[in-house]
Amino acid sequence: MSAYLASKQDFTDSYNSPTPTKYLQNLMRDLRLIERGEVGSKYAETNLIPIYRKWASDLGKPLKFLDFLSCYGNDTLIYTNNFHKEDFEKCWGSVDACFELCKPRQFPVTTWATDVSPNAISYGIKAGIFDEGSVLDLNNLGAADKQMLRERCRNANLISMNSLMYLKDGVFEQIIEWFGEGKEPGMLLLGFIYPYDGVDRVRGWKAFLLEKFDFYNSVPCLNRALSAAESKTYGREFGTWAFSFYEYWYLTRRI
Repeated sequence: MSAYLASKQDFTDSYNSPTPTKYLQNLMRDLRLIERGEVGSKYAETNLIPIYRKWASDLGKPLKFLDFLSCYGNDTLIYTNNFHKEDFEKCWGSVDACFELCKPRQFPVTTWATDVSPNAISYGIKAGIFDEGSVLDLNNLGAADKQMLRERCRNANLISMNSLMYLKDGVFEQIIEWFGEGKEPGMLLLGFIYPYDGVDRVRGWKAFLLEKFDFYNSVPCLNRALSAAESKTYGREFGTWAFSFYEYWYLTRRI
């Protein structure tokens, strides 16, 4: 895990609520995380979704999308349904509305997700964000779970993953290697968070990725506003006094 995780603000209550309404308010609105999502949505709409539509057409079947460390599925919704700020506000703004998605999937795709929060996975399935889901601690996988994940990754076309600061060394690399074994068109949709993920860890991950996949693009943006305590801790070392930063990375499978 990242050495900077201990200084990160705790959002356990927002991550483990039965619905994403607290997550929307406490992180996406109050700390402006929704702006990061909007950058991803705009980029996906113009640059990625047309590719995914062509892949599905060429393959003659829906693509397979996996969301690791999924939380309530905000990244799944960005890439599969192309949710923008107004869509999250409409669908996640109240408990009454959050189980009906206001925008359909934008290309033929099936979805699966995993997270440590049972409530997040349960919500995502009930709301139709995830077709399937598994509650897993990626840092402590048994043999059966590893085999299941290897098969899913090899057969997937799209993998979304961020919040990598929570993973022990080697976990990210193993998932990525499994994905690299696939034979169909595929893309990694990754997010690196500065400075939480750790500067040296991110440098190592990027070098690892570039050895095994073809770089498609990167998109920088703000991640979220920092608390006063985070500002003092990270500002002195990294100059990040007001915000943490985010870098979308997109890489394609070599086939």
